[in-house]
Amino acid sequence: MTLIIANLFVILAAGWLFRKFGIVEEGSEKVFNQYLYYLALPALTIVKIADTPLAGIGWKFLAANSVPLLAVMALVWALWKAGALDWRFARLLVITSVLGNTVYLGFPVAAMRLGESVIGYAAISASLQNVVVFTFGFLIMSLICDEACPPARLLRMLGRNVVLWSSVAGLVLAASGRALPELLHRVLNDIGRTTLPLSLFTIGVSLYGKKVAHNLPRIAAVSGFKLLLLPLFSLAAAGAMGFTGLLSRVTFVETVMPVAVMNFVVAREFDFDPDLVSQSILVSTLAFFPLLYFYDLAMSAFL
Repeated sequence: MTLIIANLFVILAAGWLFRKFGIVEEGSEKVFNQYLYYLALPALTIVKIADTPLAGIGWKFLAANSVPLLAVMALVWALWKAGALDWRFARLLVITSVLGNTVYLGFPVAAMRLGESVIGYAAISASLQNVVVFTFGFLIMSLICDEACPPARLLRMLGRNVVLWSSVAGLVLAASGRALPELLHRVLNDIGRTTLPLSLFTIGVSLYGKKVAHNLPRIAAVSGFKLLLLPLFSLAAAGAMGFTGLLSRVTFVETVMPVAVMNFVVAREFDFDPDLVSQSILVSTLAFFPLLYFYDLAMSAFL
């Protein structure tokens, strides 16, 4: 695990240093993100899912990728209902506590810890969690409102969720038993290979210059729900179902990822506090690396 964390950290640090010393200019991460989000990640997702056997995926895998998320979101709703959270922060917390960086960071960590052969299952896991967040999560969010709330633009966001739709395409191919044409498979596979190092490098570039303002209690709450409470619920659900083995570990790795950059898009769409969200992304990402040791111990002990 130390080698894996060192590997992750070195690539992230390279991105941060390249930005600090001007080797890559301000705004370069936007170009990298466009390439990753609209080309490399979909290519990797389609190829890996299409090449992944679906026979081992059963109801336990589906439940492990949905029940813990639903439990955390229900808890946030209950805390708002009890008056412990104001409605604006509760709406934000419903999404940020469960929408993790399952792709940019989840795929590399899963590949390094469990082997590149699991990326197909990681992509399916990420897709299932996206479905839960963008359906039940937004439904629960819409129930949390004390005043006139901004209109939902969920359909527009779903339409732009390229990773979700590439997952669907991969699943259709896998279920049909049809193989991609050899040339297309080679092209997509070669493009997909650039995803893992570039995604880590891009995260490092994007972390440069980020600062934490006077939002520490709320940042701590968001990070705590995402990095501590959700993993605990995930382990509890797996234990209750007797869900162990490789698929349970893939699910757990995807579940423990820090707050996703996609949350910033959600914040802008639904009138959340974008500064709080961006600060939560930074803090939860930095806190994630030392916590990896404990996540690994938990996987070894319970999964």
